[in-house]
Amino acid sequence: RAPRTGGAEATRAVRLRDHVALIAPGVSLRRREALVAVARSLGLKTSVDAAIAETRAELDALPEPVPSGAEGRRRVAETEAELEAKRERVATLRGRLKEADADSIGERYRAAIRSLSEAETEHAAAIEALERARARARSARDSRDRRLRLEDRLGNAKRTARSELVAAVEPAVETAVSKVPDRASESFGDAAPVAAALALARVGRIETPIVLACRRFPSRDAAERWLGVPVHRF
Repeated sequence: RAPRTGGAEATRAVRLRDHVALIAPGVSLRRREALVAVARSLGLKTSVDAAIAETRAELDALPEPVPSGAEGRRRVAETEAELEAKRERVATLRGRLKEADADSIGERYRAAIRSLSEAETEHAAAIEALERARARARSARDSRDRRLRLEDRLGNAKRTARSELVAAVEPAVETAVSKVPDRASESFGDAAPVAAALALARVGRIETPIVLACRRFPSRDAAERWLGVPVHRF
């Protein structure tokens, strides 16, 4: 058994305790996950730990998805329709002004020109806003593609890490299974859940007591000596 340490390693040991906190007949055990938890409780590293941390950091740094460009397109269409209407108004008043040089028509014509200028400004601003939204959307598509690639890379790295961790502790767990009292199998894969859980608890590092209700040991002291961890027994 590896020497006990505190700090971050104790945090990892909590995950192992989730698998073996109560060892009793009928206990449910996710064996591969439990083997990984054993390895992490011992502070074991893998060849891809740095890659996993780096990939997670890259994922966290990606920008959030941008809103749809539908609102920008709607605004461009609205300002374009308004612009066309005001152009027609200016053209109409220009024609009437040529036919009758009246002051009232001239004032309305100048007001229409000012309104047209404002509409042109609003339409140009709407087009610019839409172009910016489209640029963000293109960037978001690139970001989404990159996110998918990073998530795929992270998944592969995590599978590699799990495989390495399982391989690192499985021999010790197999040996522990062969020493479990009243066992019916020598193999971790074939062992009953109680025997498998006892082997995991013996190999891994757990800082807090576990509960035994399996009657594999003559006393609590015997159980604690075999497991190397404090035990509550009932």
